[in-house]
Amino acid sequence: PTEVARTTIEAQPLLFPGGDWSLSVAWGNFTTSFFLVKWWPIPGLSLISLGCLIYLVRKQGSAEKSLLVVWSLVILAATLGQRRFAYYFAVNVALLSGYLSILIYYVIRFIIDYLGDKNTDYMSWRILEFAGFKELMTRPMELPTRAGRRRAKLKKGWEARPTINYTSIILWVIVIFFLVFFWNIHWATNTAKQARFAPTDAWMSSLTWLRENTPEPFGDPNFYYELREPLPPGESYDYPESAYGVMAWWDYGYWISRIAHRLPNANPSQGRVATTNVASFLLSQDENSADEIIQELDSSYIIIDYLTATGKFWAIATWLEREPTEFFDIYYLPQENELRQYIYPEYYRSLSVRLYNFDGKAVTPESTLVISYQERVNDDGEVFKEVTSEKEFDSYEEAEAYLLSQESANYRIVSDNPFASPVPLEALKHYKLIHSSDIGVLAPDAGKVPEVKIFEYIGG
Repeated sequence: PTEVARTTIEAQPLLFPGGDWSLSVAWGNFTTSFFLVKWWPIPGLSLISLGCLIYLVRKQGSAEKSLLVVWSLVILAATLGQRRFAYYFAVNVALLSGYLSILIYYVIRFIIDYLGDKNTDYMSWRILEFAGFKELMTRPMELPTRAGRRRAKLKKGWEARPTINYTSIILWVIVIFFLVFFWNIHWATNTAKQARFAPTDAWMSSLTWLRENTPEPFGDPNFYYELREPLPPGESYDYPESAYGVMAWWDYGYWISRIAHRLPNANPSQGRVATTNVASFLLSQDENSADEIIQELDSSYIIIDYLTATGKFWAIATWLEREPTEFFDIYYLPQENELRQYIYPEYYRSLSVRLYNFDGKAVTPESTLVISYQERVNDDGEVFKEVTSEKEFDSYEEAEAYLLSQESANYRIVSDNPFASPVPLEALKHYKLIHSSDIGVLAPDAGKVPEVKIFEYIGG
């Protein structure tokens, strides 16, 4: 996946979420099952189920097992590339876990028979055959029929297998429960208790409000439910004059369509152009640039939530092929021996932040912080920024004058609070806050803020 694709959770590599090596996603999706069935090319973590099958197919050949192996390897490769394919790999994991469970049963039977001083030839063969490490021609004598079972007992080196061995079955159930099922109980119950990635209560109430308090884009509320013939290839839909768009980050496009019955400017099915248009609007550094975009997209409303203005801000920047460090960065503070994120003026001047964080109102900072820093290299060869001084000014003008007087470029105006701008902001003229969700989120250094806000574009 490209850097842009990695801003989408389901498109991230399974073992490199966010670009860093981690087993957390694999464990969260499959727990022990992922490691029981996967052929891992690292000493000490290899084989088990899929590895046994691969060896068995190579040695003996089998259409059914070959299909399972090829199918599993293809879906595994897809899953390692993009974690979304774990949906399909779950089937393979279930089948391969079942295969391994039977193999474990044979091993337990062998151990119990061995400790009970019973003949273990048959169980040894079953283990080797099932694991793919013994040719079929070496199979010992088949179990005798009921009529000849008494005669078979007289043959040296052979003992008729008991019909049922309750001890091995009970032990097998215990082992499989704790090896395969026990670790999944916590994840399964948590998943059943919540609807992850579904609209929150704040989004549901806000989108319901939007549907009930804004004009119908097609003039008729029943238009949403009408079935229409697909357009011929090459033709585009002719929207009526009453139609308008709703500006929001593309993650929320389907929710806007389904719940609010409105037309989002971008949704997860659209191409790059639609998403970058929305990103350009959200990151616009002045109102005139934002007005040009929203007029071109014919949008009447803007929806911004807490995550758009904070946690997802880096993804918006990445879609525009801009580094998130243009807006904020991590610094090391030697005095406190800690890392701290400092936020730059470019973040506060972004239209999405001016809308959500400050409701489009004018902002005059109570004080402005200027830091100086040096770039250093840690033991791993990574470059980091170390704060060498901090100086707080009563006004932005004083801070700016101080900054301009420095010969070094390693001075910056910063803030560590997304809701406290270090630079003055003008009031937005063409955007009006019309709805804030009653349900809020607790923002660090800002208290409780509405999770979702809706603005109306009132420009020309």
